Amino acid sequence: MFKSIFSRLFWTYAMILAAVFVTVTVTSSIFVNHYNVSRQKTTVMAVSDTLEYWVGTLQIEQNNPRASQAFEKTLKSWSEFVKSEITVSNLDGKILGTTVSGVKTIPADYLESIENAEIIIKKGTFDNQFDKRQLTIGMPVRYNGNIVGAMFFNTPLYIITKASFDIIMIFVICASLSFLLAFVLLYLQSKRISKPINEINEAARNIAAGNFSDRVSVTSADEIGQLASSFNFMADSIENLEDMRSEFISDVSHELRTPMTSISGFAQSIMDGKVPKEKENEYLQIMVDESHRLSKLVNDMLEMSKMSSSEYQLTIEKFDINELIRVCIISLADLIESRNLDLNVDFEADSLNVLADKDSIKRVILNLMDNAVKFSFENTTIGIRTWVRNKRAYISIGNFGVGIDKKDLSSVFNRFYKTDKSRQRNRTGAGLGLSLCKNILTLHHQSIWVESNSVKEGSNTKYTTFTFTLETA
Repeated sequence: MFKSIFSRLFWTYAMILAAVFVTVTVTSSIFVNHYNVSRQKTTVMAVSDTLEYWVGTLQIEQNNPRASQAFEKTLKSWSEFVKSEITVSNLDGKILGTTVSGVKTIPADYLESIENAEIIIKKGTFDNQFDKRQLTIGMPVRYNGNIVGAMFFNTPLYIITKASFDIIMIFVICASLSFLLAFVLLYLQSKRISKPINEINEAARNIAAGNFSDRVSVTSADEIGQLASSFNFMADSIENLEDMRSEFISDVSHELRTPMTSISGFAQSIMDGKVPKEKENEYLQIMVDESHRLSKLVNDMLEMSKMSSSEYQLTIEKFDINELIRVCIISLADLIESRNLDLNVDFEADSLNVLADKDSIKRVILNLMDNAVKFSFENTTIGIRTWVRNKRAYISIGNFGVGIDKKDLSSVFNRFYKTDKSRQRNRTGAGLGLSLCKNILTLHHQSIWVESNSVKEGSNTKYTTFTFTLETA
């Protein structure tokens, strides 16, 4: 019964509504019944003064037939008005007048209470003198300030109960219609809350089964709607990650297959004696270069794995970033010269000391410079610049080339990401370099960003700049 959120919500609120309904109905019944009794008492007390006058008259004119007849008519009139049987007696219990023939005596305990000047309200059969239960209201009769008798008003309880029942029935009908409407609204609201949760649950199962395109419809701006939006955002991220993973496997497979095919092919050719002796060294060099490519790819993947671990530690030290850049330029001098590129190095100061992990920052600089060389048009210039602003060192490396589309600028630092697969197949790497740079600088609590702008309107050449920050020493 309570296995779903819908059933829990619906039946919980339903039981609350039912409890409220019962409580209000019982309370209202008690209140209405008490009100009717109080109203009857008020009505009776209103006519008691008139009856006291007639009882006093009878005390004076006990043998006056006209007075007795007038008294009887008065009793009948007031009996019809208050819808009660009226009985008047003296303190000895002698009945002076009554509107019901069945009453012969007055209960002794009633008279005792009247003698003590009490107003009594009791429920019963008036000492078994009525067939049905009565509401008896008794009051003392005063004459010249003294209590000389008692008057009793007996109202059948079913009359009061019927009046209360009629009022309660009106309330119950109105309340039932209200609660019926409340149940309908409760059902619809419970469905409205549980439906998106069920959709999220179903979508989660589909995603777990490999269907990453499933999404949840967002129909509100409340917490459920926010949960649905968050789920869709998570699903988008998972789908993107899965796409990148698939692309990465494809890229890595390609990157591994090509050098491995080359190495195995050349090795087999040399072993079979199909390669002339004078060509062996050339082929061996190709095999060495391809093995280096493999080694670099594996190392990058291992480094990414290490950086994802909480155990990865940086060795923070003070060093000259400008000198480190000079070392990196020297290590890439042959590659730069092979593409006939010029360097424009602009250091704000001859030396710029920073606090960072020197080896990892060297890796960042080499990655960015290597990319700048690979993606530069031949016979262009690579710009390298360092400067200080607000106690932070800024390092930028830029090049002239095809650049990066605006839609790709926010994704170039994603793991396994490549901007243009068709142009990148002849490039080395598997899209890990910039992600490594981002991770390294994130571990340093620093930033890296990229800008790619056309050198002039209508030109296909863009100047692409990668800039990152470090803490100055």
